[in-house]
Amino acid sequence: MGIPHFLVIPYPVLGHVNPLVHLSQILAKHGCKISFLNTEFSHKRLNSAGLDYLKGSGIKFVTLPDGLDPEDDRSDQKKVVFSIKNNMPSMLPKLIKDVNALDVENNITCVVVTMSMAWALKVGNKLGLKGALLWPASATSLALCDCIPRLIHEGIIDSHGVPSKKQEIQLSQNMPLVDTQNFPWHGHDKLHFDHIVQEMQTIKLGEFWLCNTTYDLEPAAFSLSPRLLPIGPLMPNESSKISFWQEDLACLEWLDQQLPQSVVYVSFGSLAVMDPNQFKELALGLDFLNKPFLWVVRPCNDKMVKHAYPNEFHGRNGKIVEWAPQKKILSHPAIACFISHCGWNSTIEGVYSGVPFLCWPFAKDQLVNKSYICDVWEIGLGLVKDENGLISKEEIRMKVKQLLEDKGIKARSLKLKELTMKNIAKDGQSSKNLESFINWAK
Repeated sequence: MGIPHFLVIPYPVLGHVNPLVHLSQILAKHGCKISFLNTEFSHKRLNSAGLDYLKGSGIKFVTLPDGLDPEDDRSDQKKVVFSIKNNMPSMLPKLIKDVNALDVENNITCVVVTMSMAWALKVGNKLGLKGALLWPASATSLALCDCIPRLIHEGIIDSHGVPSKKQEIQLSQNMPLVDTQNFPWHGHDKLHFDHIVQEMQTIKLGEFWLCNTTYDLEPAAFSLSPRLLPIGPLMPNESSKISFWQEDLACLEWLDQQLPQSVVYVSFGSLAVMDPNQFKELALGLDFLNKPFLWVVRPCNDKMVKHAYPNEFHGRNGKIVEWAPQKKILSHPAIACFISHCGWNSTIEGVYSGVPFLCWPFAKDQLVNKSYICDVWEIGLGLVKDENGLISKEEIRMKVKQLLEDKGIKARSLKLKELTMKNIAKDGQSSKNLESFINWAK
């Protein structure tokens, strides 16, 4: 019998691509073969240094078109999702055939997808291939999506996903209360909600739902679904992390010159878009801190407003970069805290580094992640909007001060880091889970 050959297919955003890259590296280390399928557009954008490194570690890249024109706006996620769904499924069988023809001894045996690519599990299933899902967000948000039929049945939401009333519900005993306004699909239209419902049905073709988390971080989520398998934290080797933008490595030299635990790190991930007024207020807030700060301001694409810094912004204490090696930054001794959008990858990286959070969620699962950070793990504080719907510079200064003076938060952050890292040690729970997943694939 040949060795397991995985065809891995991420939805083309960094928050999906990178966790699947890390999983692929682990599988390759265990002697598995990996064919990594990107959309042509996404693949062209990836930085060549990361790609070259990965090719060297035995990961083969293949591509298919996403069905959109080169000039189409790919920041419109709905457009991308539906174009992929309409175009890629019919092309996948031929791609699988072509990959298999190049390696007759070791044909593809298993398809692993992230959310929004579940159609590929259907294609694989028809061809007699095993299937699994890598869920890039928290296990809790997957459990919430999995409970949609129950939530409709109990009258908590209607068939459009809209809450019947504003309330907090608890899915199971040990789970934090979830505000119905914070459901991962809240604020989206019926089309998006139906897409999630359909995806949840299709991903049942995957025998495992792998999650970049640990039992300790969200134990109750695992009691809700037997398919959930925590294999986290998936921590990248920094040279293999791939990105759509060039990382600014000079910021690490700048950090070396700062005092221990003195720098406020600010980053809102690869998708969140900030309102121009809020952007100005944040800039003034960072000046107002009178502390060194490192701020990641993603390069604008043409469809977005260029970032306008207010005239009175000096930025003397800080460094602003377009993109940065986040894992290296978070584990740097100069970092005091992390102002974050609470996307799951950033949350896991912050926990892994033992850094306190100042939570600034934008959408979807970020609101649920914030409640874990602030209410369950108690390793961060939330920011509160003023009457104009803005987080003011005064609020930013006050919360940073409060966070850095709170010795309990720092102590809990370090304790959680220790707990989390135990999972990926040789006999850790996540390591054992990964092993049983690989044995299943064999």
